[in-house]
Formats: sequence, C-alpha cells, structure tokens
Amino acid sequence: MNILKVIHQIACSICQASQKPKPEIELLSMPSTQVDAEIKALGQRLMYPCLLDFGQNYYYTKAEDWAKVFDYIYFVFDMPSYLVARIDCEDFGILLKGLVSALFGLNYFALAIGNIPQGCHGFNFFRTDAGHLIIEPQSGQFFGWEERGYEPKWALL
Repeated sequence: MNILKVIHQIACSICQASQKPKPEIELLSMPSTQVDAEIKALGQRLMYPCLLDFGQNYYYTKAEDWAKVFDYIYFVFDMPSYLVARIDCEDFGILLKGLVSALFGLNYFALAIGNIPQGCHGFNFFRTDAGHLIIEPQSGQFFGWEERGYEPKWALL
C-alpha cells in the first residue's frame, strides 16, 4: 500500500469522524480478580496470563452502549477487505480490539481464538452489564455466547 493511499484513508476517517460525533458511554468496571474468575467460568484460557493486569480494574459498558461503540467504529473506519493469510480473521480481531481500547478505554474486550463450524477462527468477545457477547469483527455482527456455533477457547485481554 503506498503512502498516498494511507494518507487518503486517514483523511477520510477524520472527515467521517467529524460527521459522526463520538458517542458518550457509561464506563462500568470490575477488579481483575473477578475478570479472571469470569474468564475461567466461561471455559476460556488466557493466551498470556501474565498480561492480565492484576490489581487493576477492567472496563466494559452496557449492551446498548456497546452497540453505539460498534456503530461508531464501523461508520468512521473503512475496515479492510479480507485477504487470505494477509488480512485474515485474527487481524480483524486485533484491529477491532485496538480501536475499542484506544477510542473508548474499554479493556474487557478480548481477541478470541476458537472454533466455528468452518474450523479454527479469530474473533472477539466482550462483557456487557448482562453477560458476555461475541462479535464477528469482519462483519460487525454481535450475538449471544452460545449462538452460531462460535466456541472461543483462548482469550487475549
């Protein structure tokens, strides 16, 4: 990708951002010990347990505020197209995790590696005030924990 294309994409994102104000959301938090217990109760394994910020709070928000977060991100940013082995599932998950954290300060949002009916896959999951949901970062669709055959196994918070 040449530098002019990158600059153009950044300029377009800034222009779109000015057309859609960043939503206000309510930050909810819980201690890392509770996050660790929840992750284990969900049957997840942390990819790198040493990265769990023990003694710190993790931040999440209400379900309706998550909808605002995703609406904003997918409106403002022109998500890249899928390219086999170059921009694939875990890349989308990493990108979305970074945007959620950088723009909204929400860190109870995980990159997940697990199984879907088609095989091994990278996606994200997050906590709401009512429990955990999964989001398919390539489409922006989010759904219940045990829906659509998504089975997260490894989490990176």
